[in-house]
Amino acid sequence: MTSEGNDPSSEEPGFTFSDKRRIDPDTGELRPEADSASASAETGEADVANDATGAAGADDVQGAEEDLADASDLGVDIPADASTLNDTEAAQGEEAAEPAPGTEAAAHLADLKRINAEYAAYRMRADRERERAATGGTIKAVEALIPVLDEVRLAQENGDVTGPFETHVKKLVDSLSKVGVEQYGEVGDEFDPRLHEALMQQPSDDVETPTVFLVMQPGYRMGDRVIRAARVGVQQPED
Repeated sequence: MTSEGNDPSSEEPGFTFSDKRRIDPDTGELRPEADSASASAETGEADVANDATGAAGADDVQGAEEDLADASDLGVDIPADASTLNDTEAAQGEEAAEPAPGTEAAAHLADLKRINAEYAAYRMRADRERERAATGGTIKAVEALIPVLDEVRLAQENGDVTGPFETHVKKLVDSLSKVGVEQYGEVGDEFDPRLHEALMQQPSDDVETPTVFLVMQPGYRMGDRVIRAARVGVQQPED
């Protein structure tokens, strides 16, 4: 046998490792060396961020100084405090004076004013025509419904409109009111030839002025415009 087996230098090196876990597995607490390493890393990151911010700020200042220098080269007067400038002052500075009479600019301005006045008159006229057309359409629709309304009134007087039919009749009359149409003519009204059509007359001692005592057919009007005059009987005071 040789002496190689007993030589310590011929033995293989043993396996070693270092435990780098931040949490101690025995106590469950943060190891002190791990806490200090984290603090050092955060401090390094903060220093890097501050350096980057300082470099960006320096670039912005340099760019602003270059812009001011360019504006000065163009002959632009830059105030020290530009916060007092506003759009109103700029607009007032841009207002032009009235052109002198007899000039071409004055003639163009007069034409523009005339066109504006004509357009305003056109709009007013168009609005009146539109309202007149709408009123005319409503009146034509009511004139077509008047015979039906007369038949409904006769049925009401005879007691034939009851139950659900009475509800429908009421809705029909309410619909006319929504479009501005009014039904008028009641017994006891003073006779007005502009609103009433007298189909019969009789003297009476009970009245002092011509008075409606019978409504044969009610009238319909829209505002001041009479669609159909109320057809009535009138009592005249005796002489």
